[in-house]
Amino acid sequence: MGAIAALAAIALPASATAAAPARAPARTATLSNETTHTTWTLANYRAQIHSQPSTHSHAITRLLIGTPDGLGLQTYLLLSEQSNSSGTWVKLRIPGRPNGRVGWVRRGALLGFQVVHTEIVVNRAARLLTLYRDGAKVFTAPVGVGKPSTPTPAGHFWITEAFASTDPFYGPYAFGTTDYSTLSEWPGGGVVGLHGTNEPQLIPGDPSHGCIRLRNSDILRLKKLVPIGTPVWVQ
Repeated sequence: MGAIAALAAIALPASATAAAPARAPARTATLSNETTHTTWTLANYRAQIHSQPSTHSHAITRLLIGTPDGLGLQTYLLLSEQSNSSGTWVKLRIPGRPNGRVGWVRRGALLGFQVVHTEIVVNRAARLLTLYRDGAKVFTAPVGVGKPSTPTPAGHFWITEAFASTDPFYGPYAFGTTDYSTLSEWPGGGVVGLHGTNEPQLIPGDPSHGCIRLRNSDILRLKKLVPIGTPVWVQ
């Protein structure tokens, strides 16, 4: 009987003799609602962006340090943060073609988090830009958007750079967004900008190759109201 008992013990599955240690559930925290509270940051290094919060998932692309047009540092809009068995991960929006991608990077690949409370909404049908702060409307202006053959792409984007312009075509000031137009051969890769114009008579309207044009007086007012990282919802 002793030998039979010993053989039975050897054949018995390990799971039946000892319970596997429980895996701690993943904890997720929201970082942005993209209306009244939006978190953004810069890349610490050119880490891989994954499709899931795991190094075993598909690598979509890598973080960028600078913007494609070379005019500033590439910012990232952060959606949520998750801690799991492999560490802490951040879900973010990915700038670049195709528009609308999201992915996950390790927290250590990003620098310190910044928060803004503004939102820009561009209504293409109404040719109208509205700026909100903490959900309250603080500024509106008519705009020019992309013509039917080169429309301004719709979606959720953000302000990634801002700079004074010396080219009258762009007016006195411009904001770079993470929206990419249908013209990939356009200088800078086809980034959709919010900028002034030397043709104010075309606003409101659809005169552009995809960019969002404002009258010069309006872009100068917007300059004082819009911080980097402000989400841009193109409807």
